[in-house]
Formats: sequence, C-alpha cells, structure tokens
Amino acid sequence: MLRPEIAQSWQRLESCGLDPAACIDVGPVVETDPGTRLRRAAGPVLTALEGHLHGSRFALVLADRETRLVDIRFGSPELEPVLQSVGVVPGQLFTEQVSGTNSVATVAELRRGIAVVGAEHYLESLKRFACYGVPIRDPLTGRHAGVLDITCLTADASPLLRPFLLGAAQQIADGMLAEARGSHRRVLAAFEAARVRAAGPLVAFGPDLVLTNDAAADLLQPVDHAGLQALRHGRPGPVRTEVELASGARMLARVEPVGGGGFLVELERPPRPTAVRAAGPAADRDWFADLRPRILRYRAEQANVLVLGEPGTGRTTVAAELAGAGPVTVLAGAQATVAGTLVPLAEADPAAGGGTLLVEDAHLLAPAVAAHLGREVDRRGVRLVLTAGVDGLPVGEAAAFGARCPVRLELPTVRSRRDRVPALAGALLRERAGGTVRFTTGALRTLAAHDWPGNLRELATVVGYVAGRRSAGDLTEADLPPGYREGPREPVPGALWQAERDAIVRCLESCGGNKVHAARRLGISRTTLYRRIRELHIDPEALRERPAWVPQA
Repeated sequence: MLRPEIAQSWQRLESCGLDPAACIDVGPVVETDPGTRLRRAAGPVLTALEGHLHGSRFALVLADRETRLVDIRFGSPELEPVLQSVGVVPGQLFTEQVSGTNSVATVAELRRGIAVVGAEHYLESLKRFACYGVPIRDPLTGRHAGVLDITCLTADASPLLRPFLLGAAQQIADGMLAEARGSHRRVLAAFEAARVRAAGPLVAFGPDLVLTNDAAADLLQPVDHAGLQALRHGRPGPVRTEVELASGARMLARVEPVGGGGFLVELERPPRPTAVRAAGPAADRDWFADLRPRILRYRAEQANVLVLGEPGTGRTTVAAELAGAGPVTVLAGAQATVAGTLVPLAEADPAAGGGTLLVEDAHLLAPAVAAHLGREVDRRGVRLVLTAGVDGLPVGEAAAFGARCPVRLELPTVRSRRDRVPALAGALLRERAGGTVRFTTGALRTLAAHDWPGNLRELATVVGYVAGRRSAGDLTEADLPPGYREGPREPVPGALWQAERDAIVRCLESCGGNKVHAARRLGISRTTLYRRIRELHIDPEALRERPAWVPQA
C-alpha cells in the first residue's frame, strides 16, 4: 500500500505516459552556472557535509528551482558510478516527468520534505535506492529555490537523515540571505559609479532593492519600476530598447547587468520627437498603439482584413474598429447557418456599397456556410473583416472564403509584451476602482511574470476581481487570486523560446493534453517533450480542458 503522496505522484506519472521500465534519458546535459546565489550559498555547506559523510555510502544532491541537478557530492567514490549509471549527473533535469517519483523531483512538486525508499520509486532503475529530500526556500522572496537530497542504497537507509538535511537546508537559506545583502552592496557600488557619468534618469535594481537618482525619481512612477524590471526577464546580457512610461512618454532604456541578479537602467529621450499622450484611464495604455496607424489606414481604405490572434488578444475590439460606423453585419462563425446568413443590406446608402460583413471566429465556419458567404460577398460587393486563431483558416471552403482578405493583422499576446503589463494593469484598475487603490510594485512585478494564456481578457478579469476586494490602499501579491500570487519561476526569455513554447502548447491542446500523442505529432521523443514542457513552464493538465477563469476566495 503506497503512502498518499507517493500514490498521487504515481498517478501523475501514469497520466503523462512515463514507462516504469524507462531509463532516465541523460542526453546532452546543461552546464550549470556556479555563480548563482543558491550555488554560492550551498557550496560551503555541502563541503562541510561532505566531510561528515566521508567514507560512507551516501551522496548529497543539490537541485535548483528548475529541478536540475547542479551539485553532487559523494561520501565514498564507489557510489559515484552507481548513481551515474541511472542518470544522476550534474546538469541533468530531474523532474518527475523525467525521473519519476523520488525525493528530488517529488519534493519540487510538493514543496515539502519527503522520503522515497526502495519500491516507492516509480522507475525500476531507482528502486534499489533510498533518498530523503527537503525544499530550499529563498528567504528574500519566499519562493522555491531548490532541493537538497541525500541518497544511499536501501540497505543503508536511516530515518535520522531527515533532521540532518533540515539543518543543512536552513544553513543554505541563511547563506542566500547573506548573499542577497552582498548583492545589495554590489548594486549600490555600481549605482554610485554610474551616477557620476549618467546625464539622465538612472535606476538600479537588486534583490528587493530599488535605487534612483533625482531625475528618475521625478520621472518614474511605481508602475514604471515593474515595467523596467520586466525588461531583464531572460536576457543575460546588456539590453537596449524603447519603453513607454506611465506618463505616456517614450524613452530609450539601456539595461546593464551588475551581478548577483542586479542591473542598472539608464533612460534617455529617443532621437526622434515623440508625442506624449495625456495620462488617464482610457488613454493610458492603448495596447494597440503600435497597430493603430494600420487599423486607421485599413478602415479608411475599406480593405478586407483578416485579424489573427490567440483568444483574449482583442480580436473583436480590433475587428469592430476596422469595420467602422457604417452598415455592419456581425456573424459568429460557430453559429452561422446558410439560411438567413446575411442581414439584407440592399437598403444601405449606395455610397457605402454593400456594407461590411464582420465574421468572428471565421475558422469555425462550416464549409457550406463559408461557400455560401463567399458567393454572397461577391454578389453584393460586401467588404469583409474576419477574425480567426493564430493558425488562420483551415484548408477548404473557409480558406477560400478568407482568401478575399489580402490584409492580415496579427495581434500580440500579453506574454510577448510583459514590460507593458504593469501599466496596463494599473490602467484597468483605475477604470474599475478610480484612484482609491493601486498595485504595489511587487504585485505588478508578479503580474508581469505571469503567462496569461487568456491574454487581455484574463488580465482584465483578474484586475476586476482584485478591484472588488479592497476599497482603498495598496494591493499586494496577497490580494491577487490563488494561482496568480507567484509567477513562473523563470520568465520568457525571447521570441525563439516563446515560439517553441507556443508550438508545443498548440499541439498539446489539439491532442487534449495527451503528451504521448503530442510527442508523436511533434516528431520528438516523449522524454524530450517532458523536458521541454518543464523548461518552458507548460502545464499539460490545464490544456486538457481549459475552462473560463473563475475567481476563488
């Protein structure tokens, strides 16, 4: 009879299709960075523990927050080849999808200490081992930072190993706190050096630290701090980009890493003159500002346009703007039928032609309806504005119908514009609650780090929920709905990363979340898919049937 936490882990693994007889796919392991706060804090602790375990058949294993093995110490050299033979090597991803039930992967899943002994391991290759693991929590942020594990053969198992590990994990957490304080000193030194030469606004960010010069203090609002911090997400080197501030001003931002997680941001006016929009709830964050000139041009030209985008990206809003104020017939692709499909427009002003037909979710049109609409559009001279998903229209009558739209307008996802999320969230909050409440910088930073699969609609729903919980004061991370209080452990690094993630998500969605079928369709091994799912922060269970978001108490 398996313990509940072990049984639940086995159920997770059965649902993802992991074969108990499979071997851990070592493959090309990733070289880990010894300079992280976790590694620097854990190094002296592991060295001391290694001395205590000298001559014993125990191994110490340290995994980072991605559940990647970053440091392994052996009490006796005879255990090293035994563990290496089952995939316990530095740089190896050790998530449950890869390594099954064990006290590294399962601790990372549960966020609490657990022992896994002998037959409780899911993979047959690990059943000869006993392991004990405890999570390491970052004392500065309160978030999961890694796992400390001790492993041995089952014959050497001892329940006394758990308190041994708990004390070591606390020492590592204390070291991380001291390291953060050291990082603060480095950030301060870099800020002072840059302040001498900086001609304009200057901001320095460190772990739970923000420094500004007078120019930046006058220019920036708290919402801007969160937006600037989002610029560093997944970008290890210097960054130079244009940003829009809460005031509506556009600035050039030069971001330089400091070390220890800190970085400097220097701001300057762009070389070309830029209009400053008036601040205000409606004018504040025009999400489609970059697309606005094209929207206005296509509307003036009465062009046929296909609007593409994920659900929640504002397809309906943009399509309505493109259609304009003239005679417009609106159809829902999933509900349109041949009989009575088009509202008669013959009575419309001749100068307006046959009017505009706006079809939402045109990719859901039945073939017969798409063919009928095409004939009617041609006969009446009707202008077309269509919306569809990111994959466009399916091959067949729907594609032939959509071919009448020479212009395609693809809308951005929220996760592709994380630096604009804080300002947008602040504007949405003001629309719903006036100026009586505001998000703290920490809450805005958390919102910017979230994945937002429901895009603008999901963000607006969450902000509406939060606005109803407090009538005045600051809204912190604790006021966010459950599931939104901690963003992904690593933010989205860039376009290539995002493109791969989106491709896997779409494939999983089309397969109903079945990873075995998705791997076959993608042409990769299941183990590779499991690894990428973990590294790209994808939740396959959420893709089996993605319901509408419902606020929880």
